Amino acid sequence: MKKRTTRLFPYVLLLASILQFQCSGGGGGDDAGYGASTQTPQTSVSADDLTVSVDENPEQGALLGTISASTNNGTIRYTLVSQSNSGALAVNETTGAITVANPESFDFEANTTLTAVVRVAVGSTSQEVTVTINLTDVSEITGTIWDGPLLTFSKSTGVDHTEEVNQDRITDNVWITRANAAGQIFNIVVEAVADKTTSPVGTRWAQGTFEELQSVTFTTFRAACPQQKPRLAVGRPMLLHLIEDDIYIEIRFTSWAQGNQDGFAYERTTPQ
Repeated sequence: MKKRTTRLFPYVLLLASILQFQCSGGGGGDDAGYGASTQTPQTSVSADDLTVSVDENPEQGALLGTISASTNNGTIRYTLVSQSNSGALAVNETTGAITVANPESFDFEANTTLTAVVRVAVGSTSQEVTVTINLTDVSEITGTIWDGPLLTFSKSTGVDHTEEVNQDRITDNVWITRANAAGQIFNIVVEAVADKTTSPVGTRWAQGTFEELQSVTFTTFRAACPQQKPRLAVGRPMLLHLIEDDIYIEIRFTSWAQGNQDGFAYERTTPQ
């Protein structure tokens, strides 16, 4: 019996060793490295559209805004895909900063809005966002400002509007009057009758005073009146621009006859 036990002992030791090796995860089985993560998370990118408002005529290279973006893995790169005005904008590929590339595109009279599409990417994962730049009109006053003593002009109802006394002859290019058929004031130098949309031709108007000259937007006379009704302009400060003469005047209507009446009156500034 002792002899048989001695022969079986090596086999018992071998079996024990195999079992111990398997239980410890050896051999690279399914449980190898248990407790350690070996998978890389899937890359994701999140970015927001960018909308800003800026004054027209910025300097080249001026910062307009920065795209907000994030990722869970890797480094973000920014690329311009398209833009409404070629060459107007530039994007920093590492920061997402949007800057002025061509200042000539930032002219409010030519473009009120500039747009672009930017790709935000990490490797092959990407998202496209829209950049919108709204331009603000900045008035550039280069003409002459008449800020001298006030002159009062009035035209009575029913008088002949073709007579000089019933016209405010501001300059050789602008004579303001109102015809007997009522309606709107007009510039009798270049108009025979008033036109509701364009008269007085050769002038632009805005609500405001000289202190607001740089910020107001000039338009036609009727469009500048409250609710586009000249009678509602009575008592309100307004600005008058004589286009050909390039002269700016403060003007305030003091009366506006209604009901097929053609009288009106105002006070305006004169040269120093």
